[in-house]
Amino acid sequence: MGGALAGLAAALPISSHADGAAAGWPQKPIDVVIPFAPGGPVDIAGRTVGVPLGQALRQTIVVVNKAGAGGNIAAAAMARAPADGYEFMLVLDSILTVNPTFYKDAGFKPQTDLSPVAQLGDLASVLVVNENAGIATVDEFIKRARSQRLTFGSGGNGTAGHLYGEWLKYDFGLKVEHVPYKGLAPAVQGLLAGDIDFIVALIPGVLPQIRSGRLRALGLTSTSRQTLLPDVKPLSSLGLVGFEGSSWLGVVGPRGLSADVVARFAVALRTSLDDPATAERLRGLGIEPAFADAAALQARIERESRMWARLLDKMNASAS
Repeated sequence: MGGALAGLAAALPISSHADGAAAGWPQKPIDVVIPFAPGGPVDIAGRTVGVPLGQALRQTIVVVNKAGAGGNIAAAAMARAPADGYEFMLVLDSILTVNPTFYKDAGFKPQTDLSPVAQLGDLASVLVVNENAGIATVDEFIKRARSQRLTFGSGGNGTAGHLYGEWLKYDFGLKVEHVPYKGLAPAVQGLLAGDIDFIVALIPGVLPQIRSGRLRALGLTSTSRQTLLPDVKPLSSLGLVGFEGSSWLGVVGPRGLSADVVARFAVALRTSLDDPATAERLRGLGIEPAFADAAALQARIERESRMWARLLDKMNASAS
């Protein structure tokens, strides 16, 4: 464990002022900002992990919701927060890997304004169609989408569901057209009503409709099967080779965080994820616990930022 902590500390920028303040950290409650409204999967995940995390750190974790602009408001505020180890943010990957390119001015720059702390888990998405669409397999879906125009919905421009659909269009030659909705729930209703042909959504957002038989799950964006949909295979193994990607949740803080604070927080988070009850509840939300340290998280942010920037450039897309 000592070697792992030393390696983690060496990978992070060190502030002498912050290191001095970190000697007795934590000495007061720690805020964990959720960049979305209460009640959603990210909010519930933050509150779920917050309990064992607080126990591991022997301090109270205070969940603070700061929604708006696809997570940009919370991220910009985090970039301006003091690097004293008492304010962190639970982020969905798109906030760091898509928003800085998609928005003309997201209000922050991940590489210079924020400190990666650790990854919490992965969230797979699933491609679904209406049960009455006459499409039962990925092969049938591909043939249909290459012979006629299909429409797909998402929770809005720049969301993962939007980008996955565009990925199918630009890299796999499918004739698909985006229909943005104001949230995933309306998009699901549009699919059920037959207004659109398919969506690619995080599993929890469509699981009730899949289980009731109203929507058919064709395949997963992940590279492996998922606990909530054990009979559904990855799309990359069903004809869409290379169509692989998972959303993820991670923790970041302001730039300049003490390496010691980052390491201690990361160890406490890993301990929390190792708790069977916590892991089971996260899986029930469609989140597969998957810890990664700050260096690995930083590498993933950089890699996926390049991937989405390439796609956004092809799309000539932005929020402005």
